Amino acid sequence: MKFTHCKKNILTCILIFLGILLSGNISGQINGSLFMLPNNFYAQVYNPAYMRTDKAIEISFAGLSGFSFMNQGSFKISDLITTPYGIPVIDPVHFYENIRKNNHFSQDVSVPMAFFSFPLKKGVFSAYYKENASSALKFKKDVIEFLVNGNTEPKYRNFNTDAVSLITAGYREFAVGYTKKMNKKLDAGAHAKLLFGAAFFNADNWNYKIETSADGSLIKFRAAGKGYLSLPLPVVLRADSTIFSVKTEGAFSKYMKAYQNPGFAVDLGINYRINKKSSFSVSVRDLGIIWYNDNGMTLSENQKYNYIGFDLVHAVRFIEEPGYEHPMHLIDLVKDSIRNVWHPKVVKSGFTSALATKTVLHYQYQSSEKLSFGVTNQSAFQKNNFWNILTFTAMQSWPNFSAFGNLNLHQANNVSVGGGFQYEGDFFQAFLATDNIFAFYHPANNKTFSVTAGVCILLNHKKVRTAENDEKGIKKRKGKISPDLPYYKELRELRR
Repeated sequence: MKFTHCKKNILTCILIFLGILLSGNISGQINGSLFMLPNNFYAQVYNPAYMRTDKAIEISFAGLSGFSFMNQGSFKISDLITTPYGIPVIDPVHFYENIRKNNHFSQDVSVPMAFFSFPLKKGVFSAYYKENASSALKFKKDVIEFLVNGNTEPKYRNFNTDAVSLITAGYREFAVGYTKKMNKKLDAGAHAKLLFGAAFFNADNWNYKIETSADGSLIKFRAAGKGYLSLPLPVVLRADSTIFSVKTEGAFSKYMKAYQNPGFAVDLGINYRINKKSSFSVSVRDLGIIWYNDNGMTLSENQKYNYIGFDLVHAVRFIEEPGYEHPMHLIDLVKDSIRNVWHPKVVKSGFTSALATKTVLHYQYQSSEKLSFGVTNQSAFQKNNFWNILTFTAMQSWPNFSAFGNLNLHQANNVSVGGGFQYEGDFFQAFLATDNIFAFYHPANNKTFSVTAGVCILLNHKKVRTAENDEKGIKKRKGKISPDLPYYKELRELRR
């Protein structure tokens, strides 16, 4: 297969396509091994039934609180961007040859800007503020043929993108929660969350077609689809209500100040101790909705154009003759007719969007005082998008340090090996977890990987005494020794 020619506008389309891919995932989860640690402050955010068993106060903020990043796809970035001469280049043919018939790509970034938990008499109160950006894309292999406009074999045939779906969202959440020890075996908790949508784009079943007649005399351009858009930036429309441009000046500042689209959500969780060695926990997150009333737009596409060539009859005459038109003007008319097929119509109107519902099922077994095993299943659902990861974890624990390794099954078609650690001292907790240790060396050469890391400050932290620590020295007695004990009586007599 030879790549004959690729115009600058085609490369631009591919770059835009790649930019959309990298824009953000509906999953919104963390590494499954962290659910082995109920005292981990990220695990407490993602399961409201998790809490500390001591009386420590947890505090974290941007800069310390870290981040969670997750990437998952049916292909690798290195399939699209290759380095044949040591310089990265976009290679559509290589990408076309290495992808499947049905493809998906998703990413998720979450950054806790502030976190706080405080023990109460019968439970734990917590609050946090978190920024979220996520995206999920589904497309078929034919899309790549469409983008390169027939430069992949076979040439001169019909093209159909066949229902491209993309959903991208950026929003922030402010949550308050309470976790209570219901009895000796059961803990239960809930989060109530106030949401603010900053940006949203949803292209639902978008379809572009190019149909060529058998004799080559006619090319049919077709476009159909629907969607929704909301941006914190000014959108400039043409006279025909299609998008002309987006003013991007001060984009980051405007994004961070976007609080005009409110919403709400709740998280629910339980943690049940089956016996002294095993426990089971469940959480359901992001049961909620966001109203995009500010800068909300409904997109619709149902355009077609039959191209039969450039009609230059009115240009083949003298300029002073009646009906003369400049040939470039006639060409521009045809080009605009083709271009308008790909421009969706815009109607300014508010809309609502439900969050991707997420579930976590976790079972944990403590084999010995230091060794534990766990199984975690995380799922996310939104419209026609489904995401799932099954994690098997083995964890070794010491008084101040825990290390774990994990085996992860993504969407039943990809396996990765990861690991991490958590250190907890007198005044802080720090951790790092990943589901693909090989991705640290070459992230672009891996289909899926995630990284979660953070630090929180601990106040009023009293370490729990263990039998192992007690064997190392004499146990400290509580209270004062009575001066009337026999030893003190003999001591007073000797002093006389």
